[in-house]
Amino acid sequence: MTVPNSPPRPSTLPSAAWIFLPSILSGALALYVFFGGHNEDWFVITNAAAQYLLPAALWAGITNFGATLGAFSMLGPVLLWRPRWVASAVLAAPAAILYAQGLKAIFAEPRPAAVLGVDAITVIGLPLRTNSFPSGHTTTAFVLAGVFTFCATAGERRWVGWVALALAALVGFSRLAVGAHWPLDVFAGAAGGWLCAALGTWWADRWRFWEHARGLRITAVLLFILALALAIEDLGYPEGMWSQYLLVACGLLGAGWAWLHPRTVSKAT
Repeated sequence: MTVPNSPPRPSTLPSAAWIFLPSILSGALALYVFFGGHNEDWFVITNAAAQYLLPAALWAGITNFGATLGAFSMLGPVLLWRPRWVASAVLAAPAAILYAQGLKAIFAEPRPAAVLGVDAITVIGLPLRTNSFPSGHTTTAFVLAGVFTFCATAGERRWVGWVALALAALVGFSRLAVGAHWPLDVFAGAAGGWLCAALGTWWADRWRFWEHARGLRITAVLLFILALALAIEDLGYPEGMWSQYLLVACGLLGAGWAWLHPRTVSKAT
């Protein structure tokens, strides 16, 4: 008797609205800022206003969550209970790095400190002056936000999506607060990061290494190494060292525990 082949698992990406609307909105805001000539005005307003909302140590700590090593360290504990989320983020990373770093190299735009002067704005951390467009921290934050949204179950997606978007937007806003980026950089980073997240999630649905103990252990080793790298990395924000220590601890403990106790799965989680 011939046993029929099992049908391929369908992609679990959400509706097109979740995939494209946030990136379209971010892209539209970027175009509006650029063609409307609002880039400098919006930066000056938000950079000044941010200092009344939170102290420098909190803005510096928040912005560290958008650093590439910081974001991957944060995924350590997530590997324990949602390995597909981590796999999607890992697979989205190459496209996100190519997007952010490629555009930085092509445009080499000056940052606010170079255009307006350090004395005219608030700069938290080390002043940055080159390779402004787009914001790599915002790109990374929206990769994670998109991955969490796309990988959530249908019942979770509404609240996970809005919370993830809000937190990613906070990281993007922190780039204005610390004086590192223009609004145009942030909106472009958000649009690109969100689409890269969709690509990573699509790939993780087809390369399902995260369903097996070996794949989980390899991912755990990768996250452990990245957390170690974060421990010795100078992120440029001494005021935010508290969040760097927190992220290192999350990465080392989460990845270490996941390596010792890999949880294999039989369906998308």
